[in-house]
Amino acid sequence: MREITLGRRQAQDDLECLDEEELEDVLEKMSRYIGWVVIYFNSLEGIISFAIAEIVSHDAIQDDRMSVFLAEMQYSGKCRALINLYGQMIEYAEGKYTVEELTELENLLVECGKRRNEYAHADWIGVTDNKYVCVKTQAKKRGVFERYKKFEITQMQEDIDFICSARDKLEEFDENLNDQFYGR
Repeated sequence: MREITLGRRQAQDDLECLDEEELEDVLEKMSRYIGWVVIYFNSLEGIISFAIAEIVSHDAIQDDRMSVFLAEMQYSGKCRALINLYGQMIEYAEGKYTVEELTELENLLVECGKRRNEYAHADWIGVTDNKYVCVKTQAKKRGVFERYKKFEITQMQEDIDFICSARDKLEEFDENLNDQFYGR
């Protein structure tokens, strides 16, 4: 997957968008992968929310109250909260997991968020004739810059697999840590 960063004016001058027919063909091929990234990412976020609720409360009424807070939190806030809760459990339990392993899990979850954001916030309607898609616009002191990425099917599948693998690792980590912490 190739990336380029251009000033907005340069991007407008140098990049040409696909015509409607070509765009439809490209999006038809890519939409399946975009959808699976979003679906699996949402599942990952659901697991994070469930894990937080499970740690904080063991009561159905309290779980509903916890859901009120979780519903208002963004993915990154949920990740930080879960990692901090796990960190406390690791410190108290003195067992199987280390802070280094927790940091690896945290990095994995953060990377999932970055990958998902490139799909969810990309300007898919503005695919260029050389198949670049604007994935981020940033205002800086020297102007507005846009980062473009060329999405290829193999990389898109790798992103799906990465998020699925992260889900599996989180579920295993959560189950093992809870078993250890609660003596199950």
